[in-house]
Amino acid sequence: MKSPRASLVASLVLVVVTLFWGTTFPAMKAVSQVMPAGLMVGIRWALAAVVLAPWIAWRDPGLWRHAALLSAALFASFVLQVLGLTLMSAGRNAFITGLNVIMVPLLLPFVGGKTNARSYFAAALATTGIVVMSYEQGAGWLGDSLTFACGVAFAIYILGMERFTPRHGALSLAGAQAMMMTLFSPLWIGAEWLWWGDAYPAMAAKAGSVWMQLLYLGVVCSGFALFLQTWAQARASAVQAAVIYALEPFFAAVFAAWWLGEVFGVRGMIGGALVIVAMVVSQWPARRHPGSEHAHAPA
Repeated sequence: MKSPRASLVASLVLVVVTLFWGTTFPAMKAVSQVMPAGLMVGIRWALAAVVLAPWIAWRDPGLWRHAALLSAALFASFVLQVLGLTLMSAGRNAFITGLNVIMVPLLLPFVGGKTNARSYFAAALATTGIVVMSYEQGAGWLGDSLTFACGVAFAIYILGMERFTPRHGALSLAGAQAMMMTLFSPLWIGAEWLWWGDAYPAMAAKAGSVWMQLLYLGVVCSGFALFLQTWAQARASAVQAAVIYALEPFFAAVFAAWWLGEVFGVRGMIGGALVIVAMVVSQWPARRHPGSEHAHAPA
């Protein structure tokens, strides 16, 4: 049984983790404006893989099979998220990506699980929030659609984690996924190179100008944050973690305002508040449905 003190400490650690994740949106947007996005993601996951390598069960074939399946969904979500970031503000991208918290229960019936009326209400509330936000910041429906698809990919990843995580150590599976993400990245980098042609090497060379941001994204936001998350969720309930994770879009908007100078007006703040309320409604009170143990995927 978890003690109240341990639960409180775990909650504080999860707030720190969520704060780190919130910074990834403006950080990735800033870096992607300097260097190719695929190369940025590849370097980020390579750094995370180095950090997590000591905990990987290298000779477990099942680990690598499951990591490949999970990483396929995670890689798709990263591609869609970064493409969405090029067409919208970092804060708005964070709010729409955060809808994966709600999409998990909505997708449960398709994998043999059950959902409830509260989940549908939360989805409608969140959709309303996005519409309100979109009217203020311009009707960038392509960016919205790409980012929404990113949220769906994250939700699929979460459901896969629910299935495969009990079969492996958390850090071992996370490290194997980081390795697989690093291996998937050349597909994106190759596509970028074909698109930009001879100009690509010069664009890639700009990575040196943002090495501190890349180090932060890879080591802190991917490697270290995942370690903290694993430690804290062993001491906190799933609902407790899910409600805290709903703060991520708020942190992202705050850091986007500070880092990039993005401003949310009255409609943007109202829309963002509706999305956060929807996330909390979708997770409160506790549910016992499969998939609720992992209410979020790291950015």
